[in-house]
Amino acid sequence: MPTDFEQLLKDVFGDSLDRLTQFSSEQKQRLQSRLQEMAREALKDELTKLHTEVNDLRERVAALEKEKIDDAAETV
Repeated sequence: MPTDFEQLLKDVFGDSLDRLTQFSSEQKQRLQSRLQEMAREALKDELTKLHTEVNDLRERVAALEKEKIDDAAETV
């Protein structure tokens, strides 16, 4: 059935069907490229946020360790 429909379109539109199919494929490829670019940018943003959070947590851990050492020194 799909072949009959494709043949009918080809008979009616001729070579323009091939050009339309090629245009459609090109558009789909452009859309996929754009979506991949958007996904990459979103991942970069998320990684930047995560790096910032990790650095903040490291600073907090260092401060807590310093407090712990200071408290231990006071008890001695």
